[in-house]
Amino acid sequence: MESRVLERLTDLVKIPSVIGQEKEIADYTENFLKKHYPEDKIIRHNNSLIAFDNLDPLKKTLALVGHLDTVPGKNDFTGQIIDNKLYGLGASDMKAGLAVMMGLIEYFSNKDKKYNMIYVFYEKEEGPYVDNGLQPLLDEYDIIQKADLAFALEPTDNKVQVGCLGTMHASIIFEGKRAHSARPWQGENAIHKAADFLKRLADFGYREYEFHGMKFVEVMNATMVEFSGGRNIIPDKFVINVNYRFSPGKSIEEAKQDILNLVNGEAKVEFTDLCPSGAVCLHNPVLSEMINRFNLEVEAKQAWTDVARLSLYGIDAVNFGPGNPEQAHKKNEYVRIDNVINNFKIFKSFIEG
Repeated sequence: MESRVLERLTDLVKIPSVIGQEKEIADYTENFLKKHYPEDKIIRHNNSLIAFDNLDPLKKTLALVGHLDTVPGKNDFTGQIIDNKLYGLGASDMKAGLAVMMGLIEYFSNKDKKYNMIYVFYEKEEGPYVDNGLQPLLDEYDIIQKADLAFALEPTDNKVQVGCLGTMHASIIFEGKRAHSARPWQGENAIHKAADFLKRLADFGYREYEFHGMKFVEVMNATMVEFSGGRNIIPDKFVINVNYRFSPGKSIEEAKQDILNLVNGEAKVEFTDLCPSGAVCLHNPVLSEMINRFNLEVEAKQAWTDVARLSLYGIDAVNFGPGNPEQAHKKNEYVRIDNVINNFKIFKSFIEG
């Protein structure tokens, strides 16, 4: 069965699925699902899909969740296995997870299992929060909410990553008065007005925050700037994009206030891409059983994933996938084959009971 998982992964990495171009891989996935589930147990919404069992009320329910898209990128070795690594754009993030999900569907198509299963394959994860393909599935269908525990098969090196940082962007807009750079006293330099704020931002540093026994690190950074004018013009506008990664337990409004406090009324602030943090659900009995049974390493998720979106709907969720986090979004991305096989075996054994 493990060889079938690798064959499936090889097929998946050969299908281009850069964000916004997921139709081909969604069609491939739908055709696969139709071989193992009746049509009334398959939902297709645009280029996202859900397949689910008849939910036996005497069993707990697991949801396995994976996104179909990748970031743009290049891979010179697509589909090749070199030194026990399978190469391809999205191999780690997160087509290896998709291949594991498909392998489990195939393996359990005619076998009893301990849990009801829901499988979610969705589009547009690698883009803006508001365009994410998981959102309409949660809004328009209630099947995912029936899960007692959800696993996002994001790359975690087969570690259980709990919670996740929230993230937001803010445009910090400093305004001045335009003038010739030879006569700066006739204007007001918008860039210079940002100096005190930039010093405070640099001093923000790395703030450790413990939540339910897990240590997260809050960070706030300038990531881009825009200005009006030219090389010999005193600019009348200077915009700094600030990205804030904030800990579980902190609301969107509290995180906004952290930025406003740092700005201290010196500039206008416009917030965009407001993504909540993810809940730490170590209390979940199904998760505890899995961690203890397989002696899995547990760590905080120092990034954002759709665990946060699932948390908003009251779904306990963690990240647990075969991909290598350091390979995500890299040129010539790969995944270690032993990671894929081990992830499949852990899920298979746990679902069998």
